[in-house]
Amino acid sequence: MQARYQYGDLRIRKRNKGPDVWQFRYFENGRRKSVLVGTVEKLPTKADAERAVEHLRIEVNAQNPQQQFHSVTVGGLIDRFVKEELPKERRFQTQSEYRTYFEAYIRPRWGDMFLDRVDPMSVMDWLESLRGKKTEKPLAPKTKAHIRNALYLLYQWAWRWKLVDHNPIQLVRQSTRRLKIPRVLTPEQFRALLDKLNDPYRTMVLVAGCTGLRVCEIVGLKWGDIKWQNLAIDVKRSVVAGREDATKTEASEKPVPLDPGLATALLDWRRKAHYTAESDYVFAGDTGKARWQGMVLKDYIQPAATKAEISKVGWHTFRHTYRASLKRCGTSLEVQKELMRHANVRTTAEIYGLDPDLTPAHREANSGVVKMLLGV
Repeated sequence: MQARYQYGDLRIRKRNKGPDVWQFRYFENGRRKSVLVGTVEKLPTKADAERAVEHLRIEVNAQNPQQQFHSVTVGGLIDRFVKEELPKERRFQTQSEYRTYFEAYIRPRWGDMFLDRVDPMSVMDWLESLRGKKTEKPLAPKTKAHIRNALYLLYQWAWRWKLVDHNPIQLVRQSTRRLKIPRVLTPEQFRALLDKLNDPYRTMVLVAGCTGLRVCEIVGLKWGDIKWQNLAIDVKRSVVAGREDATKTEASEKPVPLDPGLATALLDWRRKAHYTAESDYVFAGDTGKARWQGMVLKDYIQPAATKAEISKVGWHTFRHTYRASLKRCGTSLEVQKELMRHANVRTTAEIYGLDPDLTPAHREANSGVVKMLLGV
């Protein structure tokens, strides 16, 4: 006989000292067991306690998966994924992004719905309607695609855990086509912006525009990463919100060319910098720690852009500018992709076939961008 699904017994346990707690009781191998879920202060209603205990019900009924199809909610699935699988993700930034997608978008709409009730067409309509939490503007297609992929990942794990017998989100289509053309600076605008900046911010923007590095990689650079004799920069880490992390992809770890003109600018900055040891951050803050890129953008770069009579720019503007400059220099598409260090399923064959050394074509293309942006 197939075992029945265990809902367990959820009740308040009185305490002589301290706040009362919610207690969840269930059977395992014929023996009654119990676990404390949380305090009544933290979970004031039974509905709150039910949501908190759902991932435990999934574990208790793990040996009886077929009975769970109509009993597990998306919220319970999120709780189990966050507890068991999300910590295995190597990048803290990726963990943070998933938590945002789960808590800001997926749980509010689907959290109380049973897994087998989520319909692909309803998900597509929901994605279409999504708007920013602060601006109330429609979310960018790329952001919607990230949310769709987060929900898809949840169902993939539900499938592995035998909580569902298929993944309905595989039928959900979400375009990543941009609503706006990415902002690209002309060489004249780039130089005008540099003229309004003081170091270290001027050199940070110079590195961004002349290498295409992501800002998390720029603030994560250490002096030991710069190979002066080989004229190359090793990209070994990223830093987001002051936290050191791995690079975005394996392809991101490839070295980038260092034009002699940019090398001279970095040496000039090193002579003025307070932290200059090989293990120090190139653009360290006053305490020696990595700077917060958002604050640098808001407090220094955007005001400088306004003074230079350039409309609002972001850190990724410089990466787009680098790519556009490579194109203006007549760089082949293959070299563009290599210098941008892109990695996705469509370019996998190209990435795995790359020579890890910087070729003359890479250096020539990169130097062409530097000369164009600096007007030399």
